[in-house]
Formats: sequence, structure tokens, C-alpha cells
Amino acid sequence: MTKVSGSDLSSLAAQLADHDIRYLRVGEPRAEWFPVKPPELIAALSRHTEPRFREALISLFIRHPEYASFVPSIAASLDTAAGEVLRYFYTAAVYLQRFWLGTLSLYMGDFQLLPDFFGQTVFHLPAPDVYYGESGLRALADLQKQQTGFEWLAVYHSVMKLLLEQFRLNYDRQTG
Repeated sequence: MTKVSGSDLSSLAAQLADHDIRYLRVGEPRAEWFPVKPPELIAALSRHTEPRFREALISLFIRHPEYASFVPSIAASLDTAAGEVLRYFYTAAVYLQRFWLGTLSLYMGDFQLLPDFFGQTVFHLPAPDVYYGESGLRALADLQKQQTGFEWLAVYHSVMKLLLEQFRLNYDRQTG
């Protein structure tokens, strides 16, 4: 399998669409691309310089909770910065999945809950089930804001809004 080129936005957007994350589009023609395995896609997104592609990790894990099994080994294999990106966005997905559990169940049916690999042990945050994930999500956003100065809670909710809108449009298309 061919590795995802981190600089080819069109190719990466096509890879995400292949994994049912279709809300990311780029202004260039769709590039030729080759399917990659989930660990390769996760690593490419974690290393990417474009924020919206890194943030797509949240949607990827919520849409495919089965990909969680790859996360610890990928995080350990990445350089420090990319590993941290993966740990933060995976942990955000853990908390957001709990927060939006009812709504996600309407669109996805039964699915496995993402295991908490980093929230409690690495970041020392509340358990994912405390206040339906909201406590942990807010604490994670505060921790990330201390490091970057950026307001991450709004980013997390923005990603969820995009994913839920994609689910709603798919549902409307199927039932309409």
C-alpha cells in the first residue's frame, strides 16, 4: 500500500472520505490516491501541518471506534509533537463520544466505546463517564490551552458539529 502524502491535501481528503469522513474538501482537483490502512492514515493525520486535518482525527475515531486498538502503538512510534497531537485528539474523541452518546447512537446504532488510554493516566483528567465526558473535555481543553494559548473547547465542538451534520445529511438522503 502507498503511504499518504502529508502535503497532498486532496489525496488526504479522499483518504478520509474512504473512511466515511466526508466533510473535508479542498480547493484543488481530487488527486489520484491509493487506499491505506487505518494506522497509516492516523499517523499521517497526526503529523499533518494543516489543523483541520489533524482535528479530523476526532471524527475518525468517533466514526471508527475499532481504530482505537492502533492508537497506543502509533502514539509511541511518532515523534514527540505528532504523538502529542494524537494523544490530545484521541482523548477529545473519548470524551466527545460520551458527551454525544445518545445522538451518535441514533445515527450509528450500537458501537464500542473508545477506551481511555491517555485521559486519566497521561493527562490526569476525570474519567470519561464523569458528567457524560463534559468534565474531562473541559479539563483537556484547559490543559491544551495552557500549552498553546488557543481555545480548544470550541474546536472540539466545531468538529462534532461537522460530523453530526454529515450524519444528518446522510440520514436525510437515506430516508428522504
